[in-house]
Amino acid sequence: MPLPPTCPTPDCDDRLWKDTAHTNTDWDNWRWWCCRCRKQWYPTAEQLQDFRYGTSRPAAAHRDPRAAHR
Repeated sequence: MPLPPTCPTPDCDDRLWKDTAHTNTDWDNWRWWCCRCRKQWYPTAEQLQDFRYGTSRPAAAHRDPRAAHR
């Protein structure tokens, strides 16, 4: 799963959360939520695809750095 995007607000660079708690009446049932700004955004079509079914493109590897020392 790819990392979530950062907040698009110019003053904020916090990571967004996939919010499903406040969107239960929407057909897609989630939005991006920033805890710092307390704002919501619609995900892009690519983000919907990636975060619904897993990425369709090769993602950068996010590995545990401790694993290399074994």
